[in-house]
Amino acid sequence: MGQEQWTSSVAAEWGIFLPPARPSLSELVVIETRLFERKKNNPGLRVGILGSTPEYRDLCQTYAIDYRCVDYRQDNFDTLGRHLLHPDGAERLIVSDWRKMEFPGQIDVWLGDLATTVTPVSDHRVMFENIRAHSRPGAEVILKVPLRADNTVLTHEQIFALYRAERAHLNPFAAVWIEVLLADYDFAADTMYCPTSRARLEESCRQGIVSEFEFGEFTKRWDVLGDFKMNIPLRSEFVARLREFFPVIKFTSGQDWYREQVPIIIGRY
Repeated sequence: MGQEQWTSSVAAEWGIFLPPARPSLSELVVIETRLFERKKNNPGLRVGILGSTPEYRDLCQTYAIDYRCVDYRQDNFDTLGRHLLHPDGAERLIVSDWRKMEFPGQIDVWLGDLATTVTPVSDHRVMFENIRAHSRPGAEVILKVPLRADNTVLTHEQIFALYRAERAHLNPFAAVWIEVLLADYDFAADTMYCPTSRARLEESCRQGIVSEFEFGEFTKRWDVLGDFKMNIPLRSEFVARLREFFPVIKFTSGQDWYREQVPIIIGRY
């Protein structure tokens, strides 16, 4: 979470974001199955949601699962609540920063959709430490995380040629979101910066490398995010860091075309 970059103005535009930038139906099936199995063995299952993801809140309500959203802003919780099929109340919210988590209580399953992606890599260890501190023995953390295998990047020419050749049936933002994030990635800081990406996409649009439509699909999201940073850490480093606190690791995914790039990682305490 670095600075508090996820604000109600971003939350208000949740509807314009597309998987993998929000949960897909097939990813929700994976999580639904896991929650169903856990609740079958533990009727008092308690779920912690990292943030206020409406899809996860609805899923918990569908199975009458006790849950709490851990979010540093109540207005995020309230604004994202407008996207719920089943409205919930303020009793479901714990106002806390993931790097501090100063609240009582223990959790059986943690859910995070790109939670680490919007938290600086330098804060991941303390975030995992805090999640572990609020976990019952045997607890699981289920994280959807975009990861990179190495530091290879594609140019805009290569990215949008790939899009037109293989993924033109998809929205360009969804289709090459990860490739575009990495195109202007700061590997020393292990992050990308939306304004930098936007400026370079605009230059590629002026040069005819990126079409007006492709540029527009990115800029309407980048403009909403504004001064926003995201990360795609090295897979090996991320897993090693998570394993310090949740040693049993399983990789799974939905059936989406991007499942290799954005796995669902299940860690068990």
